Amino acid sequence: MTMMLAGADLELLQLPAFAALAIQLPGGALQNTIMWYRVDQDTLRMIAPAASAKARALQRSPQVAVAIHDPDNSYDYLEIRGHAEVVADDAAARAELREIAGRYIGERAGAYVAALSDTPRVLIVVRPDRVRRHRGAPVPAAG
Repeated sequence: MTMMLAGADLELLQLPAFAALAIQLPGGALQNTIMWYRVDQDTLRMIAPAASAKARALQRSPQVAVAIHDPDNSYDYLEIRGHAEVVADDAAARAELREIAGRYIGERAGAYVAALSDTPRVLIVVRPDRVRRHRGAPVPAAG
């Protein structure tokens, strides 16, 4: 069951933070990748090369964990557990990448996407099953 992203959690997700995407590779090894993302309704959207280990692993085992922390306070973060759908549509992935890149690099997004190799891309759509907020405070400086 997909959980709704709302309130303070959604506010955190709207910040230009990075997502740490954790997946399971064949053989059981774990992989953690820092990713750009964008929120679309109750999903997170990411992009990867179609031939990447990440894309192949998600097609075999769609379970994911994502951590996203507040850029101003690394002790305040969201933990999202869910499943990912890999959409093999290069045109849609590149269109989505323009949207995602716009969050991080603004007007340069179009040029960034145009300069990418013609290696096919896939869209990764993460549907949260569980969302947990961890609200910690930085340790005060000594002194």
